Amino acid sequence: MTKKYDAIVIGAGHNGLISAIQLAEKGWKVLVLEKSSKPGGASKSGEVTEPGYVHDVYAMNIGLFLGSQFYQKYEEEMQRFGFEPVVNDKPYASVFPDDTGIGAYQNRKEMFKSLAYHSTDDTYAWKDLSHYYDQTTPHFMPLMQMELPSYEAWKHVMKSMKQLKLNGLMELGSHLLQSPREFVDHWFESDKVKAMVAPWGLHLDFGPDVSNGAVFPFLESILNQRNGMAFSKGGIQNMIESMVKMLEIRLGEIRTEASVERVLVESGQAYGVVLENGEEIIAEKAVIGNVTPTQMVNRLLDEKEVPDHYLQEADSYRYGPATMMIHLSLDEPLQWKAGEKYSEFAYVHIGPYVEDLARTYTQAMNGELPDSPLLIVGQPDVMDETRSPEGKSTLWIQVRALPSHVKKDSLNEIEADDWSNIKEAYADRVIEKLAAYTHNSKRAIRKRTVLSPADLEEDNPNLVGGDSVSGSHHLFQNYVFRPVPGYSRYKTPIDRLYMVGAATWPGGGLNGTSGWLLADKL
Repeated sequence: MTKKYDAIVIGAGHNGLISAIQLAEKGWKVLVLEKSSKPGGASKSGEVTEPGYVHDVYAMNIGLFLGSQFYQKYEEEMQRFGFEPVVNDKPYASVFPDDTGIGAYQNRKEMFKSLAYHSTDDTYAWKDLSHYYDQTTPHFMPLMQMELPSYEAWKHVMKSMKQLKLNGLMELGSHLLQSPREFVDHWFESDKVKAMVAPWGLHLDFGPDVSNGAVFPFLESILNQRNGMAFSKGGIQNMIESMVKMLEIRLGEIRTEASVERVLVESGQAYGVVLENGEEIIAEKAVIGNVTPTQMVNRLLDEKEVPDHYLQEADSYRYGPATMMIHLSLDEPLQWKAGEKYSEFAYVHIGPYVEDLARTYTQAMNGELPDSPLLIVGQPDVMDETRSPEGKSTLWIQVRALPSHVKKDSLNEIEADDWSNIKEAYADRVIEKLAAYTHNSKRAIRKRTVLSPADLEEDNPNLVGGDSVSGSHHLFQNYVFRPVPGYSRYKTPIDRLYMVGAATWPGGGLNGTSGWLLADKL
């Protein structure tokens, strides 16, 4: 007998789960289908190196999630079901080849002291930037939790125009359209202070010279400095599992290792799905894909069912540069040459400078293995003692940015090949870079697990080419243009078929917005 539900959600990423929970709370009968053996999408954790060492496999920073509408409503329930945020008041730092560093502190006095060590003028610049943040973010940050375009967003923009006046609005637009390099050059004089802020752009795909790339460094540098860096105690999987329990207590269902082969469509309307095992499941009100547009049109839909204009736009959806993840279990915490205090920061960026980030980004976009990629070194043990045995350490390294398909090596040391054949060799280069900034990294390593860009996509089809944020955030494919022009409000041309997730507005990061907004209007 064919099973029937009100809604079927394809993919158990956090946005898919948020939609499912909200719809189940409305009384809908909801089923979530997840290809992987674990729910979570890019939010998974596990003992990927050896027993006793818990790693967040991909995403780790949950700061955006803590500010989401979903968490504001369900904070108490999530914590009752096992989710516990932990926050470090030393959120991020950058280290340099001369064995110095600079760190961001939640404590204002420590923050200004850190800046003043490198530039007295930049302490005043940081105050000015923080003041500008307070003046302007009420006018554009709320848009990141609204549908675009929408009447609500239009009213907000009109209100901002009235308050900021035309000149203020033009000035804000000019700042937000800057590249990360232009942004830091505008505000700061010290190359090291600039290098503390600019790497946040490459957490997405904003190389130093990409227009509109200033937005993420602007927001993340101030938000994380003020709020501290937040992780999920015991691993990000605990956040996901608490959401699964919330769904189940509302009588929703979730099935893992259940890969959807195609969406069923008749007369321009979605009415269910077929699994790879041939099972057919009916959805009487909605099918929601926590997927990218290329997956939707190339894997889940018959091309004959998709209007030509949407098919062309979805086929042209562009992915950003790739990511490698390296997970290490250590016999002891890292000892940074820049000083003991850097072992206390949640994230340490090793660029080291803005020009290095620019070279890395260009190399990756040209299909070259970068000679010295950006390392985002996560040290979760500093805020969560459950991640590793006493006295030991768990290390999380995100390597940005890399080519999805390798044409050559910038150093001519590694032969161009599939990632499966060269990932360990490239990981060796990463470890060498880490060793140049630490006293003990090589001797402290117990085990390592390397996930190449190809491994990322194999585990999660949303991470096409190893793009960890499911699609470029450049201006042509962001805001009202995400995922494709004309379909930024989570609908598709197929009636009752919707999309949520990082490929939709407001894009990558654990923001929970698309899942919330879609469920709110269904």
